[in-house]
Amino acid sequence: MFALMFASMFAYGVRMTYSRSTLCAALLVAMVFHPVAVRAQETLSSVQRELDRVERETEREKELHKQERARAAEFDKQKAARLAALQEQIVAADARIDSLKQRTEVERQRRASQRAIATQFQNRQKAFRANLDREIKAMAAWTESDFPYQRDRRVSEWKELAESNHEETLPVEEVLVRVFGLLQGSLDIGFDSETYPGTYSTTKGGQYEGVYVRLGAVMMAFASTDNKVQAYLAKTPQGYVWRDTDLPSGVQKAIFEAVRVAEGKEAPRLIPLPVEVASKGGAK
Repeated sequence: MFALMFASMFAYGVRMTYSRSTLCAALLVAMVFHPVAVRAQETLSSVQRELDRVERETEREKELHKQERARAAEFDKQKAARLAALQEQIVAADARIDSLKQRTEVERQRRASQRAIATQFQNRQKAFRANLDREIKAMAAWTESDFPYQRDRRVSEWKELAESNHEETLPVEEVLVRVFGLLQGSLDIGFDSETYPGTYSTTKGGQYEGVYVRLGAVMMAFASTDNKVQAYLAKTPQGYVWRDTDLPSGVQKAIFEAVRVAEGKEAPRLIPLPVEVASKGGAK
């Protein structure tokens, strides 16, 4: 600054008049104060630069603070949205839990009802099995005294069925089906007829080969191949017995002819056969 003043004074020296002593003094003052002025100027520049830096730093801090507040606001917004969604999920979960509780209660009641029904069904099955057991045993006893055609096999079938029912190895439904099957088999015997070969044991102990003829469950007769023995089945108060001794000649002839007709060896015709049944009084 002093240098500038000195230069100005020198530049205008053509119009201004100074004494030599005055110029020398001014020059001396400029020379003395010039380094101080330079240092002061540098200090002011450094201070200004520091102020500019602080101002820039302040602006940057303000911008960072602004951004931080924006992020905080966005975080609060997202937090509120998530909390609202979570609350909705909690409400929905509570509603579903209530629904599941109701369904669980309904299912519990249904299972309890089913258990009660199952218990009743099992009790009824046991009672029904007991009734079936009585009927099967009664049918087995009746078959033992019934028409003696395949009697051992028929009685064995009834006894096996009674055992299966007692041990519950067969379902009640299957037992009932078999009962009706055996009953139907017994009924079928009374409505058909057949001829088959076999061995006959006489009341005197003899054995003869011949042919049996059965007419339903009413009459059965036997004729030996050599035509020496004829017999027929009679029902007495004590049960079924074979008649093979002291038969009238007409009865013997009728049995022999009936067997030949049944075998197809003679033309079909009506042949009177003996049928003996026991009445209440025991008469034939």
